Amino acid sequence: MKKNSLITLFCVVLALTCSFLQAQPVKSTVRSSRDPWQFGIKASGSYDKTSIKEGSQMKLGYKAGFVAEKHLVYMLYFQPSVQFTQKGYKYEIPYGFRDETSFSMLEFDAGLLLKFGDERLKRGMFLSLTPYITKALGLKWSQTNINPHSTEYNITRTTNEFGSLNTLDIGFKLGIGYDFNRHWEIAANYTFGLNRIAYTNNFKWRGANLNLIYFF
Repeated sequence: MKKNSLITLFCVVLALTCSFLQAQPVKSTVRSSRDPWQFGIKASGSYDKTSIKEGSQMKLGYKAGFVAEKHLVYMLYFQPSVQFTQKGYKYEIPYGFRDETSFSMLEFDAGLLLKFGDERLKRGMFLSLTPYITKALGLKWSQTNINPHSTEYNITRTTNEFGSLNTLDIGFKLGIGYDFNRHWEIAANYTFGLNRIAYTNNFKWRGANLNLIYFF
């Protein structure tokens, strides 16, 4: 319910902002279209899990890569990035088994930002909607039997094979952030994966991200 309310609130703010932009007078020359691209580096920490409510546990991850930003028009900015990502999840069935999965991925983001701050100082708050796509490059999976009545109790199996796990994910992130100046930016967002993590089930990626960006 909280997640649905968050999405609804974000959509309302986005709709009101678009209405405001449409109400602006038409200009013969769009100044913002001549603003140059900015380039920088991006580092992120993540706290990831699956969409399963029972048994799913969060796992820490990290991301690092390159980012660019272009002022499109008025308050709207485009911020693409490419990052190497290490993330995973834990899953446990009491008296059954405990899974721990870690993925190495390439992640491509295509963020749209609405910035409400002082454009001259490059300072202020922004909201973001970021479609993304990830491609898994590697995997580390382990499963431990935690059934005390099993003959395989406390035995752990491991593999690096994807098997039934999906190597491709698409989704989006909703976020909020702050520009300190023309160089430093911090943002937090939440991941909503749309693809199934495995072909044999229906759970998807969820997770919180904290991003720190430095523009050259």
